[in-house]
Parts: sequence; C-alpha cells; structure tokens
Amino acid sequence: MISALRLLPLLLLALPTAAQQPPPDAARWVETVLDTLSLEQQVSQLFAPALYGYFKGADDPAYVEAVRLVEDFGAGGVIFFQGEPMDQAVFVNGLQRRAALPLLVSQDMEWGAGMRVGHTTTLPRTMAFGAIGDEQRAYRAGFITGTEARALGTHQIYAPIADVNNNPLNPIINVRAYGENPALVGRMVTAFVRGAQDAGVLATVKHFPGHGDTAVDSHQDLPVIAHSKARLDTLELVPFRQAFAGGARSVMTGHLAFPALEPDVTVPATLSPAIMTGLLRDEMGFDGLVVSDAMTMEGVRKHFGVGEAAVRAVEAGVDMILMSPDPYAARTAILAAIASGRLTPQRIRASVRRILEAKAWAGLHRERLVSLDDAPLRVATTDHLAFARGVARDALTLLRNQNDLLPFAPAPDSLVVVVLADSDDPATGRPFVRALTALAAPARVTPLFLGSQASEADYARATVLARRAPAVVVPTFLYVRAWSGQIGLSPRHKAWLDSLFATHPASVGVSFGNPYAFMDIAEPTAYVAAYGSDEHTQRAAAQGLVGAAPFSGTLPVTIPGRYRVGAGILLPQITLYHGLPQEASLDGNLPRQVDSLMQASIRQRAFPGAAVAIGQGQTLGLLEGYGYHTYSSDRRVTPQSLFDLASLTKVVATTTAAMLLYDRGQLDLDAPLARYLPAFAQGGKAGLTVRQIMTHTAGLRPFRPFHTEGFTTRDQVISAIMADTLVYRPGTDTRYSDFGIISLGLAIEAITGESLDGFVEREVFEPLGMKNTGFRKAGAGSDETVVPTEVDNLWRKKLVQGEVHDEAAFLLGGTAGHAGLFSTAEDLARFATMLVNEGRVGRRQLIQPETVRLFTRRADASGTSTRALGWDTRSVEGYSSAGTLFGPRSYGHTGFTGTSLWIDPDKKLYVILLTKRVYPTRDNPRLGPVRAALADLAFRALRLPLREAPAR
Repeated sequence: MISALRLLPLLLLALPTAAQQPPPDAARWVETVLDTLSLEQQVSQLFAPALYGYFKGADDPAYVEAVRLVEDFGAGGVIFFQGEPMDQAVFVNGLQRRAALPLLVSQDMEWGAGMRVGHTTTLPRTMAFGAIGDEQRAYRAGFITGTEARALGTHQIYAPIADVNNNPLNPIINVRAYGENPALVGRMVTAFVRGAQDAGVLATVKHFPGHGDTAVDSHQDLPVIAHSKARLDTLELVPFRQAFAGGARSVMTGHLAFPALEPDVTVPATLSPAIMTGLLRDEMGFDGLVVSDAMTMEGVRKHFGVGEAAVRAVEAGVDMILMSPDPYAARTAILAAIASGRLTPQRIRASVRRILEAKAWAGLHRERLVSLDDAPLRVATTDHLAFARGVARDALTLLRNQNDLLPFAPAPDSLVVVVLADSDDPATGRPFVRALTALAAPARVTPLFLGSQASEADYARATVLARRAPAVVVPTFLYVRAWSGQIGLSPRHKAWLDSLFATHPASVGVSFGNPYAFMDIAEPTAYVAAYGSDEHTQRAAAQGLVGAAPFSGTLPVTIPGRYRVGAGILLPQITLYHGLPQEASLDGNLPRQVDSLMQASIRQRAFPGAAVAIGQGQTLGLLEGYGYHTYSSDRRVTPQSLFDLASLTKVVATTTAAMLLYDRGQLDLDAPLARYLPAFAQGGKAGLTVRQIMTHTAGLRPFRPFHTEGFTTRDQVISAIMADTLVYRPGTDTRYSDFGIISLGLAIEAITGESLDGFVEREVFEPLGMKNTGFRKAGAGSDETVVPTEVDNLWRKKLVQGEVHDEAAFLLGGTAGHAGLFSTAEDLARFATMLVNEGRVGRRQLIQPETVRLFTRRADASGTSTRALGWDTRSVEGYSSAGTLFGPRSYGHTGFTGTSLWIDPDKKLYVILLTKRVYPTRDNPRLGPVRAALADLAFRALRLPLREAPAR
C-alpha cells in the first residue's frame, strides 16, 4: 500500500469539475452525451490504450502520457496491465477526474485479479475448473473476479476464455481453456459470465470465433483455421452462442483467419465484415460490445499497418480498438475514411453508443470514482483464498497410478524432486518443493532443477540421484506465454525424462501447466495433471502426493495415444489437511470470534493460555494458540505447546487401546475384567465386566488421595486399588471412577504383554502421526517447554511443569489408564480426524467403524446417564461442556487440568480446547462456560461447502 505522501502529486493533479456530473437516467445519459460529442471525440472513444497500475509521480513520463491520452486525445477507456491494488485504484481515480467522460477501465483477468494485480486473488487456471466441471464453481470464480475488479476501479474484464482447446499443440490457449468439449466449455463460460456480471463487471468472452484449434500463436503470426462453417457451428461457435444467450455483454475478437468465412486468408476475423458483422451481429444476433484483441499482435499487423488495421476493424464491426500501436495515427486514418465515404458517421455513432451503454451499465454515469476503502475489504479476502485453494485441490487429476504408488502414505525414506522448466528461473517449483518437504517429513527430500540452460553435468547428477532414490517426483513447469510460439518439453528434457520413466519403478510425473507434456515419452509410474503453476496448485499437488488432498478431477481434454477426455482415477483424501476455516466449511469469522472468547477468558483469569483446534471432516479449519504459559511468562502458547491432558488420557489412550483389542477379539466387553487382571477380583469385584468399568457403573470408588496417605510407590497404589471394595451396587448408579480406568489400563498391559505407553505409542500415536504425544516419566524433573499446571504448595512444593499433575498417576510412575498423557492441539486434531473418519487413518482402517459407533454411543438408553464406553456424551438438559448445539450423538471428554475434546459425528465436527485452568491453583471454576461457549461458536460457524453454495 502506498503512502499518502507518495500519492500527493497525483491527487493534486486530479481535481474534479462540476461538468462531470452525469444525469441519473442511463438511457437518457447515453443519448445526451452522444449528441454532445464531435465526430473526432466520438472516434477517440473507440480507443483503449494500455497502462500499468503502479504509482507514478506527476512528472513521470508514463503518467504524463496517460494524462495526455485521457485529456487531450479523449480515449474512451484504458486497459491496465500489472499493478498493485491501491496504486491502480488511485491512478484510476486520478484519470477519471481528468477525463471529460467516464473511462471504461478494462483488464485481463482470466484467472482472477491476481493475473494482473499483486496482492489480489489468483485463481487456478481455467482448465482446472474444467477438470472439476462444476458450474457453481465457475459462477463463483466470475463473481470473485468481478468483485475484486470493481474494488480496483476496473469495469470490464477480458474473461472468460470461450475457446475449445482440441489441439494438443496449441501454444497460446492450452490450460487457459476449460477443455475440448464444447458443451462443457459453453456451460462453464456462461456460468462465469453470470457471476462476473452479477458482481458488476462486463464479462468479455474470447477469442471469437475460436482460438482453440491452432498450433500458431496469434501474437507472432496469423493462424489459419481451415475448417468448414458446419464444423465451426458444432464446435468453436457453441460456447459463444451459449454465452450470448446467457447474457454476455462483451466479446473479444481473435486475430485468426477462417477461409470458410473470409476467403482472403490475409484478413483476420478482427478485420472481416463477413465474420464480425455477417456472423457475429447478423447470424448470431449479438448486439453487445465488440472489443478487438490487442492491435499490437502480429496476427493483425502482419498484413496491415496501424491506420488501415483500425479502419478495417471498425469497418468489420468492432466497437473498441484495444492497444493500438499509435492511436493518433489510427484516429487520423478513421477520420480520413469517414471523409472519403469509406466509413459513415452513423457507423461510428453505433459503436460509441455501445461504449456509452457499457459505461452506463457499469454505473459510471452515476459515479466514476472507486472507493479507496473498497480494496482492503473486497480484495484477497480469506473467502476468496479458500475458494482458490479448494479449486486447486479438487482439480487434481490422477491419470496413472501403477502399483498404487500414490498417495505416499507413509512417504519413502527419501524422495528426489527434479523440477523441469522451460525457463531458467531457479525459483521455479519452490512452493511445491517446500510443501512436499513439510508434508513428507521425516522423509528426506532432495530438490534438483533442470531449466532451459541446464548443463550436461546437471543432467548427470540428476540421473545418479534419481536412480538411487526409492521414489522420484518430476514436476514440469511449461508456461502458456504470449509471443513464445511453443509449449512443451525441450528435446533434452524429453530424452532425459523418457529414460527415467522407462526404467525407474517409482516415478511420479506432475504437469504444472501443459497436461499434454508426457504424451510422446515413456509413461511414469504415476501421472498427476495439475493444470497450472500458481502457488495454490503447487501446494495442492504436494498435498495430493501424500494423501492430504483428494484426486477428484477428470481430464477435460484428450491426450492423444494416452488418455481420453474424462479420464481420472478417483482417490479420496486420507490424511489431515490444515486449511482455512472456509475450507473446513466453517465461517471465516470464526478465528476472530474464538480469539475474542479466548482473550476475554484470559483477562477473566479462567486460564493464562490456551490452544484450540476446530475441524470438520479431514480438514482442520482453526489451529491457534492464545496467551502465555503463565500470567507472568513471556513464553507464548502455540498449537504445538505440550499440555497435560489429565482425564483425556482415558479416551485418547486407554479407550482407544480397548477399541483395538475389541476389534482383534482380545477384549470381551461383557467378560469380567478379572479374566484379564485376576488381582482385580478382590473385594467383591470378581463379576464386574469391562462394559461396567467403561461406563462407570461398576460400583467402584471414584478416587483416593494416595499422596496424602503415605503411599510412595506404584506397587502400593496398584495393590490398594486391586484390594478395594465396592461403594455401591453395580448397575444401580453411574459414578465417574479413576479406579476403573486405571484397572482397565492394567488389564490392557496384561493382554498385550507390554506397557500401556508402549502399546499406544506403536498402535495409535505412530500410525496417526501424533509425534508429540506420549506419557512422561514421573520424577524426571521440570521441563520449561511444557505448559505448567499448578503451583503445588502442599505435596510437591513446586511448580508442576513437565510431569503429570494427577497425584495418583505420578505415584504410578507417570503412565496410568486415567491420566498422564501429554499432547498438543495439533496432535489431538489428528486423533479427532481418525474418529470422524470412522476409525480410518491413511490407507489403514485403524478401528472398525462399527466399533467407533459402539464405544461412542450412550450406554444408558433411558437417558439417566450420559456415559458411553470410556467416552461421555452431551447432556440433553442442563450444562454440558459440549455447549447447547452439538447433536444428540455427540461424544467427548474433559480433563481436570482444563482440557476437553468434543465430536459431533453427524456434522463431522470436532472442537479441542487445551488450557491450564489449574494455574496457579485448582480452585478455579471459570473454565466451564468457556468450554460451552467455544463449542457453540464452532457449531454456529458451520456452513455448506463452497461447491454447494455459490455466493450470489
């Protein structure tokens, strides 16, 4: 954003005049203005020169020339190329104030405002939308693009592409098109047009009558498309007809020769009356604004000079001449053509009327200035970012997957990534490499770069490293560039890649851009088409390789000799993805609301700090830390901060271990616990079943303050629990008991023949990737990296930090069935994801779905108890730490130190809150309302997935 001081020269030169207040009625305004313009002024309205949207001082030559074109020449509009949001908006306003008539500001925005303007939303390339095939996504892309365009001062966008890309060698359209099926292209184009125009910008379909079937770049030469009119009617023209019927207000011409329509092959469509008037206006009935493609391109300049090209364009039926190399010379030529009778004043007046109608449609007759407050509010919002990320993820297309190579779950010990690029920029592919490095950890990722100038030594090193690696990933970056004339792998790239793919048993090819890249070489073991190289797409592809994104796209083009249109292997997402709230189908305001709740709770001393994780399905939408370790500490709480989970241990460790043993037939819920733990039979407990223990209906004592009774060893505590007697008749009441779950933990050790901590580490935490979760040995000493619990002035006489807070668990050595586990919000999100995914983690069914449902279902059908097997369920009446909105099948648990985990399986929603409400003392009742409020905030934030509800 530029400073006020830097803007001052521009603002001082941009003072408004009273004469610039147009009448409110649009139609009357158009005719009134038209009647006031001289013939020369009318001709000037036909031109739109190019500008850049960067800050310029008042004496900058580019700014001086822009002012001259607006004030002296009287251009009807301008087209902006690259710029920055505030720079462009201020520049637009300055020019609008200087212009006698409002300027129609246009801009190329095929893949969002980010195509031209920094710090705005960059959408995936058009073909990615074709790979998804969802018209609602196309609509929303248009709406987002239009919204941001208007915030920047732009009224007309040169999008969408209506070309049907059915030529694999097309060097200039390629992934800019939706695909090769004209019906699909037509539907998507029409949806985008509606979205853009609903947002208040003129959508411009291009490049009429169709640039998809050419191997020539019209920037460099004049392509000749030798198809019959019948063929054009059934293919190239289909999307344009649909777009016009759908209300498209503007069309851009293509500098293309069509002998079937215009016999003179030196005349591009832009300059052909037979095409622009005979076909477009008369036959197809289009009466909107016709804009030429850039008049600087060789497709139009090859056979015609500046003046003649401008005259012929108007003669053909073009309304607005875009980027004339010399607008003054072009205007002179048009005026001369009028004087000679070649053009008529009525012909000029018709085009100017359309230009003025376009301006009035955009509301410029009422207000020509853009609000400088709009850009920060409407540009690059998290909603827009989430949408772009979602499209990038859902468009990923898996075309080949021999031996089920993908996804890497887990990744091999090492990966070699060889980036192939048609440029020599060493930064190419960095977002992909960085994302894959982070996602595939602890696998070692070795990146290499083979650009256009790579040496033989570079190729030799890549060959050696790639062949030694257990798996090699080759992302190719082949950009659609104006003036390049080609797109594809170089001969050297092809030879190297052909050899690698033919011999390596685990090779992955990823095309970032041209999906036809590998069509004439050996096939890789797995092939992913990603359709573009924006950062969203690169990160999505890395996620797909490790299972954190689905492969759900289908190929919208045919790759000759390899894959037909519609090909695609569908694979679901299998691991946790950390995205924006909107990507988890949560409201984008949730982070602000949670932050407000947490900060207020910290001020009220409910706790000094907290970590929160909220997700839906396999997407973690919010993961954040708040506050500090203590009220006087400078160590912040983060999502990776270790917390003493207290009684969450009962469900995360002990109950999950019981689920695994139940699935394996090693634990019978209706068998006496004493079958597995004979010492438990003492004190009248011989008949107590595992089910009674886990539902807290076994008649056991809730707890006992062993630390105050002289107990000092694990064996003493266990002996006391084993010998303890019943305190009520089993099955007649529900009383929460640590004794029961401690005993269950001991039974699990007896069944497995190993310690509880060792069993859950291997069988639960490692498969889930819970790298920071585990028990901590009692008496190991303080650990300042762990969030402290209580200042214990009674027993331990110190701040408890890094060792279990629960005194019984401490005496048991730090590992117990009821307490002792330490974890992070991030790790618990992985655990919750497994549960909402009905026990599945990666490619593995860790726990059977019916087992998850059994253990989390309320055991007492009468409703007098909320307890399930190990888990608790939401109270129907009265207070619940799950709040008031979670559904009837919700389940969760809390921990004494200030922790909680709640899951609504019907919504696939989970809420994790980790605090240390016991600091500095356990006599702190303020946490309860916070737990409930957080759960309600999360539930209220639920919304439909973006693909199901376009914002209109």
